[in-house]
Amino acid sequence: MLEKKRKLWRTAILAIALVIASAVAQSARPAAALAASGRVIDLYTQKTPFDGKGINQSSDAFEPQELVVLYAFVTYNDAPVAQKLVAFQVSGPANLMQNITIGGSGTTDQDGIANFSFRIPWPNDNPQEKILGTWFAIATVSIADQTVMDTLNFQVGWIIKITHITTLNASLQPQTRFLRRETVTFNLTVENIAMTEKSAAITVDVQDADRHPIMHIQEEEVVFQPGINYITVSSQIPVTATIGPASISASAYTAPPESGGVLYSPAVSATLEIITRDVAITAVKPSRTSVTSGETLYIEVTAKNKGNETESFNVTAYYDNTPIGKELVAELAPQDEAKIVFRWDTSGIHAGSYVISAVADTVEGEIETADNTFVDGSVTIVSPSSSFVVSYWIIVLFIFFIALMGSLVLMLFLGYLKRRKRRRPLTRLFMIMARPHI
Repeated sequence: MLEKKRKLWRTAILAIALVIASAVAQSARPAAALAASGRVIDLYTQKTPFDGKGINQSSDAFEPQELVVLYAFVTYNDAPVAQKLVAFQVSGPANLMQNITIGGSGTTDQDGIANFSFRIPWPNDNPQEKILGTWFAIATVSIADQTVMDTLNFQVGWIIKITHITTLNASLQPQTRFLRRETVTFNLTVENIAMTEKSAAITVDVQDADRHPIMHIQEEEVVFQPGINYITVSSQIPVTATIGPASISASAYTAPPESGGVLYSPAVSATLEIITRDVAITAVKPSRTSVTSGETLYIEVTAKNKGNETESFNVTAYYDNTPIGKELVAELAPQDEAKIVFRWDTSGIHAGSYVISAVADTVEGEIETADNTFVDGSVTIVSPSSSFVVSYWIIVLFIFFIALMGSLVLMLFLGYLKRRKRRRPLTRLFMIMARPHI
């Protein structure tokens, strides 16, 4: 409801402004008529060469808090009129908060010129809504019992203002997401509200997601023609930039700050996103660590997309430096994993120990390539004959071990029996007889 009322107020104010403009336009006719009668007042400012001289002309623009000097040149039959009182009135842009009106007066000197000056105000609350826009000035004087007047208007605003920032890629196409080491071109739209060309120093600064400054671009003494201008500046995103949203700030200065320059206007902000493309191998798992030549070994490889973009890439498994096979990982989403199983036929592979690894192809724009390779360890290939000999000796050793254990048990048993036999009490097989002596 409040927004609707504001729109109605804006419509009403615009209507009033149109009426005032129409009245000003109508006043030009009597001024022209009075000029024909020899009575003339010409209102203008200090902004040469576009100072508003002439009936109902426009002056060049002013900045907030800039001093405005209004001059009124009074003549009668082309001769300057001295000691005439001139009334000045200035109106700020129509708005819903505070309509500013400034009045003053001056007396013409011997050259027929009166002046009145004031400084463009800059209130503490809502200054842009109250001050920036079109201002109207009127000067009136009585010459030979007839009132004559002149008007002029001028703009108050930021003389040089960056109004828009667009980020472009190397092909100068709009783009908002960039890789580290990628070049970003900043296309700035710059408005010059003055009627003459102006020089400015332009800076563009970028901070990454951790608020670290990663770019600073400065262009000095750039000339801007009246109206809309465009300028492009470029820089490369450093490798150290933090992944995530980055903030852009573009400013226009009267000169570089180190040379005492000040801002023409508030800085303009935008954002871009720093992304990464990063694929990796995170695991390699052979099904066995020792196989007989001719057997099949299965190797499970885990690939991961650590970046921000969906990726398709090849993964190759190796024993030492010899490829076992290559598989395509298609459309792997960011932060997802894929498992690939390679079938290694070891037929014809010489006996020995081989290092097993897997490598993911580097994708475009990838910087972190160290994790594209993963080494698991080694797999031993045993020849069939060696395998038979090994098996034979294992059997022999097993039989020997069983025989040894059996002999040990038998010896322990016999020893036990012998100890029992020694402990058995002796049986008395004789008798002792005693006879008395006869």
